Amino acid sequence: MKSSADTTRSFVGASQSEVDARRAITRLRNLLRSNALFSTITGVVAVVVAGPVAEVLGVDQVWVVRVLGGGLVAFAGLVFVVSGLRTSLLRPASLGVSIGDLGWVAGTLAAFALGWLSTSGVVVMGATGVVVLGLGLAQLRARAAAVRAIAGSDGDFDEVPPVEVVTFDRPAAVTPEQLWPVMIDHELYAKLALNLTAAKGLTPDGLGFQRSCTDTAGRSWSETCTLWEPGRRFDVDVDTGDYPYPLARMQGSWRVAPNGPKGSTVGMTFAFQPTPGLRGRCFVALMHLAFPPILKRIVRGWISAAATPTTGAR
Repeated sequence: MKSSADTTRSFVGASQSEVDARRAITRLRNLLRSNALFSTITGVVAVVVAGPVAEVLGVDQVWVVRVLGGGLVAFAGLVFVVSGLRTSLLRPASLGVSIGDLGWVAGTLAAFALGWLSTSGVVVMGATGVVVLGLGLAQLRARAAAVRAIAGSDGDFDEVPPVEVVTFDRPAAVTPEQLWPVMIDHELYAKLALNLTAAKGLTPDGLGFQRSCTDTAGRSWSETCTLWEPGRRFDVDVDTGDYPYPLARMQGSWRVAPNGPKGSTVGMTFAFQPTPGLRGRCFVALMHLAFPPILKRIVRGWISAAATPTTGAR
């Protein structure tokens, strides 16, 4: 078993089957994180305002509500830990979480049948049960998809902490020849990425090129190009020695491909490995919330710039 990711390896440049497997595993991890967040919110509400909650549910014993709330918070902590386990442990542990979710649903139905809840309590617990059931079933489907994807790949997915992969692809009504110049415009990239204030090429574009990036807090780091396919794709590896975020590894891939006679598909792939410990795990969870709007903004900006006749080619 590996204790950490191979520092010389390109995860964004791996085979498509391995990238797809890591995406499937990452989806399972994100569902578990959503489960942990929902359980935390529900449990904290039950503990902090146990009296009003008990009244809504039609339960006479306030302490019962507090105990259930505390149990939910503890369950949330367990689920969050499971979401960051190495892949060989994630598969059986996530199954246990889904069984726990289905057990909650079964307990809710039993409370309905026994008449323990008021009408408003049935509504509240019914809505909660629907969310829990949805999460439990989604986790089971994601787990099955991850197992199939792993079986179809020869990659090694058991590093600690785990490497996660996020991809974003979008069709565009502009050609790759129009998109490529704006995709390698470092200054434009800094304007579009919400976490950056500057990006500057330090060496000529091409394999091995260096660029520096500065975030909104004024912290800088360097990136090195590890793959350069003019007009099609380039990959970078971030020097995490200077990185201001708790990541042990960060890689990015930017690509464009023809999609019809006058169109393209433009996309990005990011692979990242958190630093060991709670801070790294929490940061990765926040990354997954922040990434979608950032990536959508970047791609929309590229497409808009590529469609503008005044955009200069580099």
